[in-house]
Amino acid sequence: MSKTELKRIKVKTRDSQLEQILRERYELSPQISESIVETVNEVYQLKHYDHSQHAKEGKIVRTVISKKAKHGPKLEKLPKTQVTLSKEVTKEDKDLYRHHGKPNLRQVKILRMTNEALEQGGLLTQEDLADILEVTSRTIRRDVKDLKDKGFDIPTRGAYQDIGPGKSHKTKIIELYLNYNTYSEIKRKTRHSPQAIKRYIMDFSRVLLSLKNGLSLKETASIVGISEKLAKEYSELYLKYNTKENQERLFDIVNKFQRKAGAKRGVQN
Repeated sequence: MSKTELKRIKVKTRDSQLEQILRERYELSPQISESIVETVNEVYQLKHYDHSQHAKEGKIVRTVISKKAKHGPKLEKLPKTQVTLSKEVTKEDKDLYRHHGKPNLRQVKILRMTNEALEQGGLLTQEDLADILEVTSRTIRRDVKDLKDKGFDIPTRGAYQDIGPGKSHKTKIIELYLNYNTYSEIKRKTRHSPQAIKRYIMDFSRVLLSLKNGLSLKETASIVGISEKLAKEYSELYLKYNTKENQERLFDIVNKFQRKAGAKRGVQN
């Protein structure tokens, strides 16, 4: 990673934010501001403070550019926010690595983390991804291009500002299923595990049932455990595919969830 890229990452840290406040609010010089931050770190023993240690296991906390930030101002002056990202290696990740190799596993992580950041009001840059995944920015650029060629929208800072939020990769996977792609075909096209695909379909069915029962998008998102944005995308997907050609697939999705929910209640009873 180049010095320029490292500098872009550094300006988003809490130390840099404090230095910025000292310079702008109290009109202190950069040297004095930096010295004050160093002293604070020493006194409160914060120098080696690692936010990732205070996140849940398998998660990391990252300070990133807010999705509300506009193009133009210097990076250090842009509004920022903290997001929690999933970096853990799950069983699904291990299976993906074993069958498709490291590049495809990395691309799934890029999809997952960029969407997680967006749902929390933040945007990862390609430099962020390179730093988190411990690869070069060139590798990330190649991965992002490959994902775009496959039809996925990657909500990094540059892409979000240029084309808007786009659809979640989860929505695209559901759309493939609604178009009668099999699990194997979706796995081949998206490099997502069958378990992940089934989980997305299950969430989609729960959204449909919640909305049919008169719940709002906000209530639905809370019950299903997804973002309101994703719940809205699923709702719009249902309206798009609620046609004669796709009625059977939609019925099948809802039916599977109801049977599974019924089986769980039977076990509990």
